[in-house]
Amino acid sequence: MFSAPHAPGRQMSGRPAPRSTGKESNYVKYLKTTAVAVLALTGVSALAIAHEGATGMVMHRMEAMKEIGKGMKTIAAMVKGEQVFDGAAVQAAAGIIAEHGRHMPHMFPEGTLDKPTEALPVIWTRWEDFTGLARDMETSALALAEAARTASSAQDILPQLGQVGKSCKSCHESFRLAQ
Repeated sequence: MFSAPHAPGRQMSGRPAPRSTGKESNYVKYLKTTAVAVLALTGVSALAIAHEGATGMVMHRMEAMKEIGKGMKTIAAMVKGEQVFDGAAVQAAAGIIAEHGRHMPHMFPEGTLDKPTEALPVIWTRWEDFTGLARDMETSALALAEAARTASSAQDILPQLGQVGKSCKSCHESFRLAQ
């Protein structure tokens, strides 16, 4: 059945939409963070298929990306309420992500484009941008681990998780073969 789009300024129910205070609510931040995590995880599912035939450094970095995705999936499950929040588990996952971020530039020696890599050659022509994003991932993951150390709920880590997701997304958009 076709339905017309709802009027601007009105909710689907026909009631006026809540007025914006200029600040994002925690729920809106939660939705944005969850969306970033889901986007990151979608790529993780495709990675499992893409690993077939990988060898050497390409296999090494694909395995690292798989571990990053696994950590993000663990944290996302807590944020979505599918698992009980566990600050220690978030710290551990964020620590793995940070460690991979620290080593990311070493996983991309120039010219490692053997199939089935999804890396684009532009990595080496924009090396400073690429390594900057790897540093951003490391720094944001360390901030996530620190926030998780004192967090009492998943809500307490949303800003830091959003930054980790943003670093992943930025790198994938610029330096990875489009899915």
